[in-house]
Amino acid sequence: MLNKLLSKMHIKVLCMILFFVMGVAFIAVKVKGKAEGVKFVIGMSQANLTEPWRISMNKEIISEAKKYKDLKVIYKDGGGDAEKQKNDINELLNSGVDLLIVSINDLKKLEPVVSRAHKEIPVIVLDRGIEGCDYTLYIGPDNKRIGKKAGEFVAELVGDKKSNVIEVQGVLDSVPSLEMSQGFREVIKKHPNIKIEDTVIGEWQRDEVEDDMKNLLRDNRDIDVIFAQNDYMALGAYKAAQSNGLNNVKIIGVDALSGKDGGLDLVEKGVLEGTFTCSTGGKEAVDYAMNILMGRSNVPKTVILKSERITRSNVYKYLNEKYK
Repeated sequence: MLNKLLSKMHIKVLCMILFFVMGVAFIAVKVKGKAEGVKFVIGMSQANLTEPWRISMNKEIISEAKKYKDLKVIYKDGGGDAEKQKNDINELLNSGVDLLIVSINDLKKLEPVVSRAHKEIPVIVLDRGIEGCDYTLYIGPDNKRIGKKAGEFVAELVGDKKSNVIEVQGVLDSVPSLEMSQGFREVIKKHPNIKIEDTVIGEWQRDEVEDDMKNLLRDNRDIDVIFAQNDYMALGAYKAAQSNGLNNVKIIGVDALSGKDGGLDLVEKGVLEGTFTCSTGGKEAVDYAMNILMGRSNVPKTVILKSERITRSNVYKYLNEKYK
């Protein structure tokens, strides 16, 4: 009798365990499953959303993703913290996304997690490439070429006149900043009449550049041109020059974003002498992602985005062509 009772209890316990395991499995499937009508889920890991250029990248991705009714995109903001972005990527992988789009904050710290992700799913890297081939597709600008074009523009603006230039870089030792600076300096070296008087590290931020440049221009007023590696920092440099009464300094930026105080607006207003387009790659990332997910074979390993000089002479034409 006792044996029968124990046997019944044993069976009941086993059933309870079995139902519990099945329940956990069901929850796990539900968490990693897709909503009705969704065929593909993309995870987007952004380095930060404090820079207008990165905000524009996310907007492009959101806009382009709306064209695909069976696509869902999950967004993560790393907040400029490499550890947080690493955790974001791991969370996206654990949630069961089909493809990862990532714009990296710190190459050295994030390269291992991106490489691991590539072993599981396709990975599209934007803006800053990683070493080796542990990614499916890289999309980004030719920063060195943009720097060269900026150097050529400075040479055109000053002619044969002896001139002093300040270069405003983004983040110290970041690959985009280094490449752009390298291209810029290669051209400037060919012009003995042009001297790079100083370099400011602006962290891609307007206010930081404005504060640093106010002090710099107060002590050194003999500046002819300022080249900033994005339009946001260029605006900070302009404000600093104005506050010091330096109204004839020519300022050049990069990005050519639309909207109020974007590069196109600043060129149109005459705040900037010119800017260079630097596409975010957001639109291209979504389109190539869908090609990858649908198994199409026409996907390259690298896509280098073109850049164009924008000045007051062609800004209206560019706007009409881009937004017609």
